[in-house]
Amino acid sequence: MTQRSLALDSLRGLAVLAMVFSGIIPFGGALPAWMYHAQVPPPDHVFNPEVPGLTWVDVVFPAFLFAMGAAIPLAQRRRIEQGWPGWKIALSTLWRGMSLIAFAVFLQHCRPNILDPDLGVWRWWISLLGFLILGLAFGEFPRLIPPPIQRGLNLLGWLLGIVLLSQLTYADGSGFSSTRHDIILVVLGNVAIAGTAIWWLTRDQVLGRLGAIALVFGLQLSLGESGWVRSHLDISPIPHLLNLAYLKYLLVVLPATLIGDGLWQMLHEDESSPSWTARRYGAIALLGLTWTLTLLIGLQGRWLGQTVVISLILTSLTWWLKQKPYSPQERLLSQWMTWGTYWIGLGLALDPYQGGIKKDPATWSYLLTTTGISIWLLISLRVVVDIFRGDRRLPGFIPPLIDTGRNPLVGYVAYLNLILPILTLTGVRTLINAVTASPLRGTLRAILMTILVVGVVWGLKQLRWRWRL
Repeated sequence: MTQRSLALDSLRGLAVLAMVFSGIIPFGGALPAWMYHAQVPPPDHVFNPEVPGLTWVDVVFPAFLFAMGAAIPLAQRRRIEQGWPGWKIALSTLWRGMSLIAFAVFLQHCRPNILDPDLGVWRWWISLLGFLILGLAFGEFPRLIPPPIQRGLNLLGWLLGIVLLSQLTYADGSGFSSTRHDIILVVLGNVAIAGTAIWWLTRDQVLGRLGAIALVFGLQLSLGESGWVRSHLDISPIPHLLNLAYLKYLLVVLPATLIGDGLWQMLHEDESSPSWTARRYGAIALLGLTWTLTLLIGLQGRWLGQTVVISLILTSLTWWLKQKPYSPQERLLSQWMTWGTYWIGLGLALDPYQGGIKKDPATWSYLLTTTGISIWLLISLRVVVDIFRGDRRLPGFIPPLIDTGRNPLVGYVAYLNLILPILTLTGVRTLINAVTASPLRGTLRAILMTILVVGVVWGLKQLRWRWRL
């Protein structure tokens, strides 16, 4: 059986494209509050850390983190099977995490909205150059290109990146600064290293993993207070890039590794005839969507009593639908349904703490609730993409999610560093903005730009040019 889950690729792709879309939609009160981060409400979109709530935009980042965490066991088990020695795996993990951080720093220096506006048209050409450099430095090229040449192209990308960074200056007169970075990718780099290390230490021990989650929770609680944790552990030569506080997102990544462990085990078990009917699988997929919508509507509207009551009903349905699993597939879904419901329950229980669920700074309720939502989204995608697929064609919206999930860095970078510069330099951007000034048309513009991102991902797929860390 294949060792790759299309559902996991789809979830990763969904998260990336949702990030892109959420950053392009019109602001200024054009759309309802649930179309933005809960703490940046319309019409002014001024960040207010006291506002609790949860919108679909708030779920995007933890869903991406979750997808990365679930992939850790798959990647590491594969390396074990290939006979990699421990030291090589450790170096590979460290390199991947630090490469993500380097990617984050370089990318932010080449964003058109970060570059000095006085550069004029050169600002857009530099953004395009940044895209090309990242593609060289982190590219995996077609197999017809000999490995020595591939490594040479990667090295060329790194050298060009260093040269470019040494020449750039910004509106405040400064040059290169490691404090100028993409925070999302920096967090990913931190938790990629720590999450993989913890998985290795607890790879065959579920209780050990749960203990590690509890330990992370305890350390993060103590980090906010004076004491030995802050004085002895919260130390870093570059705290803006490597920071103990970032590891609170392990509360998403570590539960995700448990999901990945179950997936790996299922992929390596002998297939057997399922006992669950197609109708039952369909009900499970709908249940995942119902869980997600219930929590988004209830927590954003702050209808907590009603949300808890409906969650208890959904928990009863979950218990009923997960009964009597026979095949490996059914046992996997039953396990995932249990985990998803558990993390949601724990998240709801913690909602009153820290003034309600909030993304920034991330509350415990936020981290755990979004973990549960991510699991249920993966369950729904698992049913639609991996189980119902069979010999039938996938629904039209699924292949773009899979392609983006397999090349997520391109999806993350393509709009600001490729599409927007090209549209601006050709004058097409001015025309598009002129005809999409209304909220509805602005939303359609965001959809179009997201589709163009999918097109870029598809084009690089045809060229067999994948960006990897």
